[in-house]
Amino acid sequence: MSTLFVSCQPDSKKENLHEIVSGNWMILYPEEDLLNKKQDSIYAAIQDSLTGLKCLKLISFSENGDFNQVDSIHINGRWLMKEENNLNVYDGGRGFGSFKSVFSGFKDGVVRLTEVVNIGGQHLKLIWHLKKIDEGYATKLFDEDYNKWRRRPGRIESDDELKERVFKMVEYYSTYFQLIADESSYFIPGRIILPVNFYRHGISLKKFDDQSKFASFFYSKEQAKMAYLFLEAAYDNAKLDIPEKKSYSAEYSQMLKEIAQNLEK
Repeated sequence: MSTLFVSCQPDSKKENLHEIVSGNWMILYPEEDLLNKKQDSIYAAIQDSLTGLKCLKLISFSENGDFNQVDSIHINGRWLMKEENNLNVYDGGRGFGSFKSVFSGFKDGVVRLTEVVNIGGQHLKLIWHLKKIDEGYATKLFDEDYNKWRRRPGRIESDDELKERVFKMVEYYSTYFQLIADESSYFIPGRIILPVNFYRHGISLKKFDDQSKFASFFYSKEQAKMAYLFLEAAYDNAKLDIPEKKSYSAEYSQMLKEIAQNLEK
């Protein structure tokens, strides 16, 4: 369990907190505010797990109090604002099972939340930065229809349906990488369920693995293998000759976009 502490806000601003928090967000990064070498050592030991758990996640605070992590659509949590700017999340999945917090502030589309992690007898202060995604191309990343591919089918799908599911996956991550390129200086490969390796200015396909995250989104191992073959054909037919861009993520976005276009043919 973690608790966020922030400075107090005037009463007039408190009335707007629910409206500010309601919406879609990308968790950008934590800024640590550590007091001594022991805290530095403890944080170094948990930094990777904290980053893997929350960073670059897409989350939604619905106006009606629902809370969702976009990559965990089967889990519906609840959130609410309480007195003294307390923001609590319940049953929201990993990292948000019982998340008690205090709203910090909002500027230039970014919320800052100061989390105090109690570990090893130390209270580590982390200032999380969250970017609001309330307009533009990236809003579709939160749409139910754009995430239908996440729902595992309850029956065998036709070749056309399999190809469409793979297309939706690749299209989604093309858009996600564009958002990463626009808002972040890094990306986390573990956030991507596609069987893809990422390199400097290039990508490649991993070998098919029927135990992979990718395979889990299909009705059976056989269906997952067929889906992989569609993806492989689209990859093989892609030139992927992308001009060098401002970041690798921007290049990955364009490469996946080309593969998605091949899946539509």
